[in-house]
Amino acid sequence: MAKVVIYMEIVVAKLEDLNRIKEIYKKIIKNMYDNDIKIWNEYYPNEVFESDIEQGHLYLLKENNNILGAFVLYEHKDLEEGLEWSDCKAKSYLLNRVGVNVAYLHQGIGKKLIAEASKLGQKKGANYLRLLVSDINIPAINLYLKRCVLVCKG
Repeated sequence: MAKVVIYMEIVVAKLEDLNRIKEIYKKIIKNMYDNDIKIWNEYYPNEVFESDIEQGHLYLLKENNNILGAFVLYEHKDLEEGLEWSDCKAKSYLLNRVGVNVAYLHQGIGKKLIAEASKLGQKKGANYLRLLVSDINIPAINLYLKRCVLVCKG
């Protein structure tokens, strides 16, 4: 009997992935609403994924062609007003729209996504990964606190 090798890989999303990505995020949003985290909706983030793909900013974590999760990563040039970032002049990338396929929750996928985004940012010369998270998204905040050093005051 042949041994099947299973491995995860990060890939840049392609337009042919768009419908699958949108379906996964619809389920993520439903799960968020079921847990009273009402920050995304029927339009966002699904309506911006095509642009993310065209710009090469949307990354997928895949295992045997299954999408386990996704995130958007792009150079962060315009810092938000009202926030005091540590070392504002350093090159940074913004981590955005992080989502774990609900079929793979509680399997370390979120941690893997953050680790891969960090590696990509470093390869692109970033000194920092920055992110914004809603104060009601406690699961995301907990993930980021475990995986990141907070560099924002505000």
